[in-house]
Amino acid sequence: MKKRTKLSIAGISILAGALLLTGCTASFCSDIDKAHILYALDYGVSDYYDHEVEFAKPVFEGNTKIYYVINVPTDAGSGLGKANADASAAGIQIPRNEYFVKMDQLVLKYAVEKYALDVNDSSITTATVDYQTALRALDKYGYLKYSGDKLWEGYDNLNKEIRQMAADPTSGINFDHLPTNDYINIYKRDMNTLVSNSRSCIAISEGKYGYYGYANGAQYREGDRVPVDIEAKTWGGAWNVGGKFTFFEGLLVYPIAWLTESFVSGFKNVGVVGGLAQLLAIFAITFIVRSLMLLVTIRQTSGNAKMQALQPEIAKIQNKYPNANTNNYEKQMMAQEMSKLYKKNKINPLSTLLVMVVQFPVFICVWGALQGCASLSSDSILGLHLSDNINQVLFNGANWANGSAVTALFLFLFMAAAQVVSMLLPQWIQKAKRKKVASLGKNPAQTEQQSRMKMFTYVMMAMIIFMGFMLPSAMGVYWFVGAIFSICQTLIIEKINSARMKKKGK
Repeated sequence: MKKRTKLSIAGISILAGALLLTGCTASFCSDIDKAHILYALDYGVSDYYDHEVEFAKPVFEGNTKIYYVINVPTDAGSGLGKANADASAAGIQIPRNEYFVKMDQLVLKYAVEKYALDVNDSSITTATVDYQTALRALDKYGYLKYSGDKLWEGYDNLNKEIRQMAADPTSGINFDHLPTNDYINIYKRDMNTLVSNSRSCIAISEGKYGYYGYANGAQYREGDRVPVDIEAKTWGGAWNVGGKFTFFEGLLVYPIAWLTESFVSGFKNVGVVGGLAQLLAIFAITFIVRSLMLLVTIRQTSGNAKMQALQPEIAKIQNKYPNANTNNYEKQMMAQEMSKLYKKNKINPLSTLLVMVVQFPVFICVWGALQGCASLSSDSILGLHLSDNINQVLFNGANWANGSAVTALFLFLFMAAAQVVSMLLPQWIQKAKRKKVASLGKNPAQTEQQSRMKMFTYVMMAMIIFMGFMLPSAMGVYWFVGAIFSICQTLIIEKINSARMKKKGK
């Protein structure tokens, strides 16, 4: 194949990959999903109690069933803690605690009112609500702090209400307590950045998934992360994610995610614990995807194996023309003989590239599916959540204490080793076959071709290992199982083709 043709195909593949990457990694999280996640990132500054403790005050006037104590989060894992730290670093005034408390009171007030309507119990009011009921109301409706007809509408409306209250001298809050526009912009920016990292929103049934935020309050242990409500997603909706026509999401991403979610649910229904159920689901998905890929590319894959089996014949032809890289006549003659050999054995030299063109979009779609699966963000296996990126787990010191980093490290090492073997195995087989042919001297054309193939293999291998380090742990599992599948596939096809060659007397 001409170098220009190869470069053109490579360029088209890269361009297509870039376009797929921007599409198939789109977030399935709806505005309501994001509102739930935002509330998990910022519960406010009020720790709630069912009895009076030091510095505690009643949340609502006249109600002695629920008290609050101010506890402003400072950890960057909390959206409020991060926003306050960034505002302070930028020299922007942080709102007074009176503002944050008033925000919490309004959120609780509206959550309680919504909960009373939901359970059809008019006796539940801010004057009578108890501690447990208040927590149930917040758990179900606290997300309204950010929700409305669109994301952030609830937050903006609450700020408008608090600003109106500040005009009343008897409200206990004044304009000096309120946030500036610059602070609100920083707060929204930081919260949006945090929520944008959450993509595990493809669920086939509505429920609580994942572990988010940095929960504060007496009802939590310090630093707890909690599951949030995620809406069920449909196949029809997968064709229009974010208001845009999304072809690959509908064609592959959602079906793969749906299968994964179904497998996780099925394994759990027969008694398999959460983390192991997720692991088995990825094994099943990998086997299905790779088997289907094998069916689609069987001719091309078989052709590649035939080329490996023909290495002795190819080496003989190349040795006949040792100056093919500089002598045009030898180059033309060698090309003619190689073409005859390929035609005789029904081999298409482009088959390797054709396999890659098919595999690449499937890989991107699997990535988008496993990244989006809500079930994979819940539970853990040996402390590791499969929705977490391996590099982020390894670079967080706390994860070495709880053991998740050790699991991530071993997963990465096994994945990398399996990928090295699966990608270099064809070259090792090819090298073994070439040793059977007595060399007539060095062939520059042959050496150049082998160097290009090795370089291409090494680059691809490095890219996969690097991406396996940067992507969710679920992809590390997928690549590990996929590499084992490829090793078995290579050995089986090699054995079949070798038997065929012997049968033909070659």
